[in-house]
Amino acid sequence: MSKPIQSVERAMWMLEFLAQAEGAAPLGAIANAAGVQPSTAHNILATLVALGFVRRPATGSDYRLGGRILNLARIAGDDDALRRHFRPLIEQTARRFEESTYLIVPSGDGLYYLDGLELPNNPTAHSRLGRREPLSGSAIGLVLAAFMPGVAQSLAHTEPQASLTEELDRVRQRGFAFEEGKYQSGLNCVAIPLRLHGKTVAGLCLNGASQRLPARKLAAIARAVADMALAIPEAG
Repeated sequence: MSKPIQSVERAMWMLEFLAQAEGAAPLGAIANAAGVQPSTAHNILATLVALGFVRRPATGSDYRLGGRILNLARIAGDDDALRRHFRPLIEQTARRFEESTYLIVPSGDGLYYLDGLELPNNPTAHSRLGRREPLSGSAIGLVLAAFMPGVAQSLAHTEPQASLTEELDRVRQRGFAFEEGKYQSGLNCVAIPLRLHGKTVAGLCLNGASQRLPARKLAAIARAVADMALAIPEAG
């Protein structure tokens, strides 16, 4: 076996350390974990930042896992398995409420529309399927952040901490989130968490024209879809 390239080996140690440190750590701690000087760690991290495997927010000194490596983790987690498992729920929800319905997963610092059914009555200007969008400003972003701690850390960098904490607490208490025209004027949305073996792995979002989906109806839909999700048999 050939000898590992030292700089690559150290970069891997740094990524592993960030993952074990819940996704964020300062330069000094990373350098100590990799057994290198801070200047050497800084140079390696700068390369990882440039490649998208690590990021350093504009505010704060901690380095964090970047979208590119989190995307790899998501793909390795078998997106196809999630599609297969939740596809019946997507179809049942879209058919029952006659509104566009999506399966959404975290993707780095954002979210990704993994699957869905878009109906002709949806006023959205473009298809969301296969798109990556920001977490902030959406009901589904709040749901993913409320029930997936790692996502909450990402959202905290773009939302005021105090108001975000209160909002996430409300989402946890209700079990869903909704928005009225925040993403797009005239478009309302409701989102719920989706679980496998007791762990939140994705979210389901239903949206449609605001005149068809007032707040009271969104709440009723959320409760109904949550009941439907509980009826899905869990594989394995």
